[in-house]
Amino acid sequence: MRFVFLTLGYHPDLDGGGYRYATEVAERLAARGHEVHAVYPNPKNQFPAHESRRGVELHRMPDGTGGFLANYRSENAAARSKLQELLVPGSPRTLLATHQAYFGPASRSWPTVFMFQGPWGLEYAFSQQAKARGRCRRWLDPFIARRLHAAEGAALKRAPQILVASDYTRRQLPRWHPQVKSPVEVVSGGANFQQFQPPLDRQADRAARGIHPDETVFLTVRRLDPRMGLAGLLNAFAQVVKLQPRAKLLLAGRGPQQAELAERIATAGLGDRVSLLGYVPEAELARVYGLADCTIMPSLDLEGFGLATVESLACGTPVLASDAGANPELVGPLDPGLLYPSTDLTTLAARLTEIVAGRQRLPTRERCADYARHAFPWERPVTAFECAWERHGWEPSAR
Repeated sequence: MRFVFLTLGYHPDLDGGGYRYATEVAERLAARGHEVHAVYPNPKNQFPAHESRRGVELHRMPDGTGGFLANYRSENAAARSKLQELLVPGSPRTLLATHQAYFGPASRSWPTVFMFQGPWGLEYAFSQQAKARGRCRRWLDPFIARRLHAAEGAALKRAPQILVASDYTRRQLPRWHPQVKSPVEVVSGGANFQQFQPPLDRQADRAARGIHPDETVFLTVRRLDPRMGLAGLLNAFAQVVKLQPRAKLLLAGRGPQQAELAERIATAGLGDRVSLLGYVPEAELARVYGLADCTIMPSLDLEGFGLATVESLACGTPVLASDAGANPELVGPLDPGLLYPSTDLTTLAARLTEIVAGRQRLPTRERCADYARHAFPWERPVTAFECAWERHGWEPSAR
């Protein structure tokens, strides 16, 4: 089988859950003996234009250096040119799959399966809340969000099949894009269980980080973005430490809300209880999960899957999650008590306080890891792409 993935990023060239998803599926397809190509912009033009990595042929296009519209045009033109090279007449039967609506213009001429990971325009509108905006830009933002949403709808409408990672996304898609009638399949996501597994000596790892045995450590691994609910988490955690000074919170990730969150931490006097870890390299991520007694997923909306949730569970660390998006699908079967109302910060503070006090029992680390391994194998989405090739793969020579 032959696959061509069109994506905005590829891990670890660029970090992000969506990029990690595309990478995991591509590399696992290659490991099954398939021919796999990934076409994506070259981050800051710092990597070779072509590279073979773990059986996948990486084709990096020039990364735009201008404004959004200029980059959108140039990167779509470059992507289209690369696709024309890969899809010449006489090429083997191929499944072309895109992971973002951004490349709708580039793939318009070919049947393109869409791996839909989240609503572009709605996520854009959320992310702009973290940025200082002048009056003109505040007026333009809703218009931009509508244009992004329309472009996404057009790309979805052309797709012969749409793959999604959660039942939440499948249910929401008709509301977000009622004109889209393409068949939708839930394929889930997973974790690399060779990388993400319970630590061999958790107490030694905690001691090396200066964590006292009596401290209860909470962790969140998120893009620092308003829709992730991190500002509310800090407000709730400020109430927790008043009653439970042994509580500690680690925030891993980077994003547009970083400066605001740092200011909130300082203003609330939480500097000795809350740490902004910044970007955590992939090689260190499993160890960071292992340090925590509980990971928190405080999403407000649009949580299409949450690889961090599965990775944390795979490392044995239970996850307390809001009831937003796909969170209930991921943690509810393990323990419904791990969910709380996304907008109820009082309940969140109470749950965290009870965990520190030992009044809320969490699933054992062994149970969390076992649940993750059985519920979220990567084989499921990989097999789904193979089935999509059977249904929608096509021979360029036939067009």
